[in-house]
Amino acid sequence: MNLTALFSDWITKVEKENPPGEDIIAINFGMLQSDKGFMTYITGAEIYDADDDDWAGEIDYQPSRANKYFLLSREITAGLKWPKVLEIVIATLGQLVEDEPGRLLFAGRVVTAGFDDGKLTVIKGE
Repeated sequence: MNLTALFSDWITKVEKENPPGEDIIAINFGMLQSDKGFMTYITGAEIYDADDDDWAGEIDYQPSRANKYFLLSREITAGLKWPKVLEIVIATLGQLVEDEPGRLLFAGRVVTAGFDDGKLTVIKGE
């Protein structure tokens, strides 16, 4: 299964089991590297500031711990440094937003991605 399909399945599960409220205007796909490998997680906020990425620290929405994290396969990330992994995740999310703009996590929301304490990339703007 390709990464886009895996991400789509994960997002579908999150949307079904832990849907964000209508007051959530921005969704961030955060990234980190753990001893298990590269992981992506979802948070949302009732605020968004295009000029200040600190908005993503205002966590007004997050899925349950069981659904919050998505571990990227080592087959995909083997030998890659974080900037390339981020590039792959942004491209994958960009494809999903383009293919399915009406999804619950995307529709009417700003969508960003980035590593913890790094610059966020806007995948879908206001």
